[in-house]
Parts: sequence; C-alpha cells; structure tokens
Amino acid sequence: MIALRLIVCALLAVPAGWFAGVLIDRVPERLPLFRPLAPLRLRGRYLIVHLLMIGLWVLAALRFDHAPVLELAGYLLLFGALLALSVIDIELFRLPDLLVLPLLAVSIPLVAVVSVVQDEPLRIRYALAGGALYFGFLLVAHVIYPRGMGFGDVKLAAVMGLYVGWLGSSYATALALVLWAMLIGFVAGSIIGIILMAARRRSAPIPFGPFLALGTVAAVLLSSGLVAA
Repeated sequence: MIALRLIVCALLAVPAGWFAGVLIDRVPERLPLFRPLAPLRLRGRYLIVHLLMIGLWVLAALRFDHAPVLELAGYLLLFGALLALSVIDIELFRLPDLLVLPLLAVSIPLVAVVSVVQDEPLRIRYALAGGALYFGFLLVAHVIYPRGMGFGDVKLAAVMGLYVGWLGSSYATALALVLWAMLIGFVAGSIIGIILMAARRRSAPIPFGPFLALGTVAAVLLSSGLVAA
C-alpha cells in the first residue's frame, strides 16, 4: 500500500509540476490558464519545479502513508501550491490573491469533510485555531512593519496554519505545531537575510513567503516528532 502511494504520488507530481509552471507564468499576469495549452518544459526553472514537486509529493506520501486518501490529497495540494507561490514570490515579491484565496476556499471545506467522514470533528476546530493563530500573528507583524511583512504573507498564513493545526490532537498540540512552523520559517528567513545582507554589503528586501512555506512543510513532515500525541 505504501509503495503504491509512493509510485502514484511520484507519477502525479509530473502533471502537477507542469500545472505549477502554468500558474507561475500566468497567474501573476492574470492570463488564461489553458489558452493556449502550455507544453511540458523540463529546462531551467521548470526542471527545478518538477524535481521539487516530485520530492515534496513523495515525502507527503511517506508522511501520510496510512491517512485517508482525501487527507493526503489536501497536503499534496498544499505542498504544490506553496511551491508555485514560493517561485512567484522569489521572482516578483508577490503572493497573488488569485492563487491564495481559492486555495483557502478549497481547503476549509476539504478539512471539514475529511474530519467529519473520519469521525474526528474536533480536528476542524484545531485546524481553524491553527489558521487563526498564524493569521493573527502575521497580521500583527504586518501592522507593526508592513514593509517587512506583506499582507499576502498574512493571507497565506491562514492556509498554512489551517493545515498545520489539522495535524494536532488537541488545541495545545495544534498551536504548538503552528509555532514550530513559524519558528522554522522565521529562523531560516533571518539566516538567509543576514547572509544576503553580508554578501551585498547593504540591506535589500527578500521574499519571506518561501521561508514561511519551508517552515510549514517542515512542521507537517516532522509533526509527529515535534509534539507529543
């Protein structure tokens, strides 16, 4: 069963990587996604996106080897969207609403349906608490220093907190996992920021979305080791 999930996820990551490339190219410019149909590209940044997508989806399959298929699908969606958004943020310093808001709109009912079907309705509350904590924390940071924390990061935080909190077995563990996601993201962003500042010998803006995404992915994959059940 585990081997089958790994194979399926690895194979599906190829069209997912293609679609991520389409989103990266067209969403920021508000271009039609499928007219004309984009070819499969395996060079430059597109190759990197494909390799990262395969790696992320295989890791998700390993992490959720015994989880319901719909729950695994939710985290595959999250990882794929975070990858596309990270590339866009690196290139344009933007996290487009056209991608973030539909992701949130799909994720909330997905979390609710899977939790109810699995007879674990309390997980909905943990997920919402996680989303609220992450959103609220970054909202405060945005209000205090908007140049350092864009509102796109704040909106994406609601999605990331939702999925991280969903893994909790209580409010305490859900919120602890969100704090871990934030800590990993902020530490990674700070280290890279210091390195870039030293290399450039001047202060320069860096996109923070990819580091928040890294923290979220790490918290999801390592969740069982980060908090007690």
